[in-house]
Amino acid sequence: MTKSLCLTAIEGNVGTAPITLAMAEQLKQNYPNLTAFRPFTPGRIEDDCAFRALLAKLGKEADLDRAWGTTYGELLADEEAAMDTLVKRYFEYVGKDDAVLILGHADGDPVYPGLVARIGRTAANLGTTVMPIFSGTLRGTEEIKTVSHIVTRELSAAHAPVTGAAVLNPPADFAPELPENCTHGQIITCCAEKPDLSAADSEILKAAMEYESAVMTPVRFTASLTARAKADRKRIVLPESEDDRVLKAAAEVLRRGVADIILLGEEDAVAKRAEELNLDLGDATVVRTDDPALLEKYATEFARLRARKGVTYEQAYAKVQDVSYFGTMMVHMGDADGMVSGAAHTTAHTIVPSFQIIKTKPNADIVSSCFLMLMADRVYVYGDCAVNTNPTPEQLASIAVSSAETAARFGVTPRVAMLSYSTGTSGKGVDVDAVVQATELAWAKAPDLLLEGPIQYDAAVDCAVAAAKLPGSPVAGKANVFIFPSLNAGNIGYKAVQRSAKAVAVGPILQGLNKPVNDLSRGALVEDIVNTVVITAIQAQN
Repeated sequence: MTKSLCLTAIEGNVGTAPITLAMAEQLKQNYPNLTAFRPFTPGRIEDDCAFRALLAKLGKEADLDRAWGTTYGELLADEEAAMDTLVKRYFEYVGKDDAVLILGHADGDPVYPGLVARIGRTAANLGTTVMPIFSGTLRGTEEIKTVSHIVTRELSAAHAPVTGAAVLNPPADFAPELPENCTHGQIITCCAEKPDLSAADSEILKAAMEYESAVMTPVRFTASLTARAKADRKRIVLPESEDDRVLKAAAEVLRRGVADIILLGEEDAVAKRAEELNLDLGDATVVRTDDPALLEKYATEFARLRARKGVTYEQAYAKVQDVSYFGTMMVHMGDADGMVSGAAHTTAHTIVPSFQIIKTKPNADIVSSCFLMLMADRVYVYGDCAVNTNPTPEQLASIAVSSAETAARFGVTPRVAMLSYSTGTSGKGVDVDAVVQATELAWAKAPDLLLEGPIQYDAAVDCAVAAAKLPGSPVAGKANVFIFPSLNAGNIGYKAVQRSAKAVAVGPILQGLNKPVNDLSRGALVEDIVNTVVITAIQAQN
């Protein structure tokens, strides 16, 4: 994993150029393949003298065109779009390097309102930490402390860990002291014009570079999913080619290069509609659901699978002409790696064929669902919020294990909370007893799983409440996978958090199937469909 650190001034005319070059020289001794990245530049990258000097110091001049994200102008005009662009360009650039020195605000850059918060949001989205550079010129010790406290508080509020600081030209009586909200590290002090960094300063820099941020923003998480999908492209079938949203999503998936797309429908009709919508679907494969060879193959297999239910070949032949059955048969027989449907069909129409054809994994008793809840600085998993109405204790245990597996697949180390209105032994009743039993069954299925239940939501996420209600629990206060006792609770829960906490809800993700099939809401937006295709592609990699 590439190490990273963001060096940034927090105001104009600090004297960043000499200290940045000196720090780069020190860091290169520990990281021979050290590179640099500029999230936003004042104008044309060719005119960015500070960044060009930094790349030259590292011997990376040839990377100038790739080693930057966006411009200040674009960031101010549309921060969301500009942030997506710079994060994408960052992860495309830094993958093979030992470490990257990120140059935030430099001397000569325009100073806009909200500068520090914007740097903090950028650092959080890049998954890096920040070392702010302060000027001590014409400032007393107390003023420097006040400024540093304000800056670190603002960076921390943007979920950017602060791992040290540099003070240039400090007063003679200055005693380096980090603010209490600083994550880690120490203060470097030196002359702005000719910084002479000591061996101790070098160790401070190395420690800051080595610190791994645990922050996972929605932008960073989405970028990481895209990178994973692109690394091992899978074939995803989209049965609903008559829906414009599906065609637009297919074009976007192909543009991003995250999956290969198979559309079910008439090739001429798809091409005509794509032209009308000005979409490039040239790389998509279009398959007719009345293809005689495929119908015969799929009907024969479906009749075999459903023979015990009395399904004849003729009945199977009629059934697999339905787009959901046809697409599911493609996945089952290896002609596609996963399926995404539901934009124009009910949930049952999408997932029932998968129950009949793909079936459940050996360790899964049922098919269930979960949502990836992208919070401001972390990822939670909520299950089951879409499929099972009133799961039995046995089914609830299976949902817990499947949700933990899904969490791990998407980079979340699972700590599972079996939710209830009671924590530990504080409550009694049929509903609590069911969660107690489900917890015991889940432990039996996965003895190494970090799991706690029954537990209330506040005790699951709040360390202070956890210390009072379940002291010593490895899950309480730190849970990230939440198992709701019923569909009623789960659906209400995820929508309440989505709306009230402005979380991004990715899903529902079906889990427990031998091969991935995922359902869309009939109100799905194009970006929802794209995200579901990416999720399905990553599931198919396993």
